[in-house]
Amino acid sequence: MLTAIRSSFSFLVAAAVSLAFTPITAGCQATTPAASSNIQLTPYTNSDQSASAGVPAGWQVTNGQQAVIQMTGPQGEIVSLGAGVVARNAAFQPGQRAANGVDLSMPYGATLAQKLAMVLQHGAAISGKPFSQFTITSATPLQLPATLGQCGRFVAGFSNQQGPTKLMGVFCSLPLDTGGTYKNIWLLAQAPAAVAAQSAPTAQAIFRSYRIPSAWLQRVLAPHTVAAPISAGAVGAAGTMNRSTMLGAAGIDNSANCFDLTVLRQTPNYELPQSCGGSKPN
Repeated sequence: MLTAIRSSFSFLVAAAVSLAFTPITAGCQATTPAASSNIQLTPYTNSDQSASAGVPAGWQVTNGQQAVIQMTGPQGEIVSLGAGVVARNAAFQPGQRAANGVDLSMPYGATLAQKLAMVLQHGAAISGKPFSQFTITSATPLQLPATLGQCGRFVAGFSNQQGPTKLMGVFCSLPLDTGGTYKNIWLLAQAPAAVAAQSAPTAQAIFRSYRIPSAWLQRVLAPHTVAAPISAGAVGAAGTMNRSTMLGAAGIDNSANCFDLTVLRQTPNYELPQSCGGSKPN
């Protein structure tokens, strides 16, 4: 997954950091499920079978690998599904290139809104493009198990060399791992401010069509730094170790399922199982 995360960050920079995600709205107007369901999509699946999504007429897939799908539209729209960056828990240093598979330094204790702003600012600094007047107008946290970290929906705006840009997105910051690093994953769609409302139903339809097989989703959500295996002597008995392994595997399965239901499928709380923070019995 490291290759996919790093290449997707390059895409973020190449897109001049003008990104927007439209789970509910675009521009300032609401997008209803009925409106997005009328959009005709052509099924697309990555060659490695890691993810699939629908592609609207006139749109083109520009990248599809390791659960990431990126596409562009005829009016300057850009959609990026399942992309992200690896951050090291340290003071933020915009424009500084990291190493060992890490994209940037960013304090883990920052809020989701602050992390989103830092990711965008860092991308602009690396690309040498202007980035100013960043303002978050709405932030809604998503209920998820602690094993998934934090996720939230955001509505924001900023200015770059193309002019005013609307930003709406789901941004997730996964738990800090044993190496002091953590993944940040997003679902994003760009639409220039002038056409954001017009493009909203199409963006919504694309997001609703996005799917990641469970095995690949587990890889996406896995820590960047994997802890060393626990020896049988350390746990005292093989039975204890096996039970720990089984519980760990169950936790990974539940995390993937909750991420799929909450972030990808936008399942309402009353339909979410209690194991995912919802009210429906497991």
